[in-house]
Amino acid sequence: MDVGAEAIDVPVVPLTFSNPVQEILDWATAHPAAAVRNRANRITADLAELTGRRDTEAAQREAEEKVVRAKAELERAQEKLRTVKANTRTATAAGPIAARTGSGSSRTRAEHAATRTWARATGHQVADAGMVPKRIQEAYDTARQGSARKAG
Repeated sequence: MDVGAEAIDVPVVPLTFSNPVQEILDWATAHPAAAVRNRANRITADLAELTGRRDTEAAQREAEEKVVRAKAELERAQEKLRTVKANTRTATAAGPIAARTGSGSSRTRAEHAATRTWARATGHQVADAGMVPKRIQEAYDTARQGSARKAG
């Protein structure tokens, strides 16, 4: 036994690697010389650290690959959206404006403002805020549809 060699207090972590290496480490861990035991403990700790680093790097690579795939998917989706928007603009410009049906709750503020402006210009009385009466909305839609037919 080595006198004066201090034991290093390192937790022994069982690692999974080849049998010959494990056999040597098992032999060294049980060796009567403290220097051999200490070296076995250091090697075991180093192997555990390296294994952890390898696993961390593998997880990092996997995460980076996921990000790359997600970016590519996002770009494809954005391209599809641009195509749909372009096709919608073309179809809207070429086709007649369909009259809306229903309560009108699906209209935007801009649509309500346009309806109010048209209603005032054509002699209808409408409030500055709130719901536009259905009869006025329908008249506005009919007028827009009629002007789209004349233009087309």
